Amino acid sequence: MKNIMLIYPVGEIYQRGEDRCQINVESSVANSLRACNDLGYIASILKKENYNIFLKDYPAERLTFNDLKNDILNQNPDVIFMSITNGSIFNDIEIVKKIKDIKNDVVIILKGALFFNPDNELFEEIDFSLVDYLIGGEVEFIISDLLKAHYCDKNQLKIIQGISYKENGIWNINKLIDFNENLNSIPFPDRSLMKNNLYLNPLTNKPLATISTSRGCPSSCIYCVSPVISGKKIRFRTPQSVYEEIKECVEKYNIYDFFFKSDTFTMNKNWVIELCDLLINSRLNEKINWNANSRVNTLDEEMLIKMKQAGCSLIALGLESGSSDSLIKMKKGTTVEQNINTVKLIKKHGLQIFGFYLIGFPWETKEHLKETEKLIFQLNTDFIELSIATPFKGSELYNMVYSDIDNGKDVLGKDSFKYSTMGTKYLSKKELEEFRKKVILKYHLRPSFIIKKLLSKKLTIDVFSNYIKYGIRLLKNTICK
Repeated sequence: MKNIMLIYPVGEIYQRGEDRCQINVESSVANSLRACNDLGYIASILKKENYNIFLKDYPAERLTFNDLKNDILNQNPDVIFMSITNGSIFNDIEIVKKIKDIKNDVVIILKGALFFNPDNELFEEIDFSLVDYLIGGEVEFIISDLLKAHYCDKNQLKIIQGISYKENGIWNINKLIDFNENLNSIPFPDRSLMKNNLYLNPLTNKPLATISTSRGCPSSCIYCVSPVISGKKIRFRTPQSVYEEIKECVEKYNIYDFFFKSDTFTMNKNWVIELCDLLINSRLNEKINWNANSRVNTLDEEMLIKMKQAGCSLIALGLESGSSDSLIKMKKGTTVEQNINTVKLIKKHGLQIFGFYLIGFPWETKEHLKETEKLIFQLNTDFIELSIATPFKGSELYNMVYSDIDNGKDVLGKDSFKYSTMGTKYLSKKELEEFRKKVILKYHLRPSFIIKKLLSKKLTIDVFSNYIKYGIRLLKNTICK
């Protein structure tokens, strides 16, 4: 029986299970850490094949490398699987080097969006000499075949899509061509191995389970890698499958709060209503609380009514910009008017809104930023995040930036909250960073905003303490930097 360690490596807290959104959680305003579902899926798959599984999220537990070292010595792993992000890659590679000093013969597998059909340039920028395999495709459909090939017949590596592997010291790249349609075939993540109380809903301070509902996005936003790494076609789990996972979380793990992970949860109205009806008819809606992301051009009143009846309390919207010019150029496919009307509609039905905005595109001027600032305060959503556009590899923005602006390819190891990876043609990095800090502070320090939170009917001692914690984080990430 082979010993497999599945880990989020020691370091800063990144959203490692989100290949689309690889943010540094603690550098953000109000984002919360989500569960390590990617590790949980692999655990479920490999346990069925009689591998001995050890799973740990070291950053979430605030553990050090000594903790990891002790675990390696105790577990004696044959394979260590690490989930990485664009922002953490250099730290993660250093962790790999330290691991190899402890156990030189361990097989190292890295998974992340960065490795999706990579170009040769990536292998020149990063030292992968101590790494055995890279997975950039959908790991749940790859990991079993990869381990079988490694231990039984390495010639089979040639036919596994979505991996990079070494042969005589040379990296071979197997591009992912076909996306698996059968998401229902993926087992539920093994939450028995997760410390579920590490992943809390800031609105309730209770454990929050992430449930993946679909993959793929037909949109063409220039800053997003989702259509590349998940495909342009949306692949849905059945509503019944999602319902069964919710039910398992409630009955087996006493988890009642959920984030429905998808590129756009509300893209298929009939699918949403079918899931909502399952929850309502089972009366699980009386117990659970959930949130999901959406686009302003995919919501209507009938859907909102059903979602609220089924337990939805918050909708996250990618509003992005108050500038029509920017929305067109970033290929968002929405308008400022749709932003305004959809926020009004959601507020009408008493659901909370998390508004996400982006600044710092190559064409943007101070006027573009002023239009976005105006919209932020006009919409006055319950929560906001203002990010600086990051040109992730694989996105259209990446190609645009590095062919049009002399910035140097410094995107690796960066994130969109700590600092800008690029300026615009008209604004410096420093100007973008200062604008972000100014707007975030101005928004959250308004007396009306603070009073609204303190007078909320849902305010409890636990939630109040969470507000204090996030408030301190906000001040630390703005005033202190």
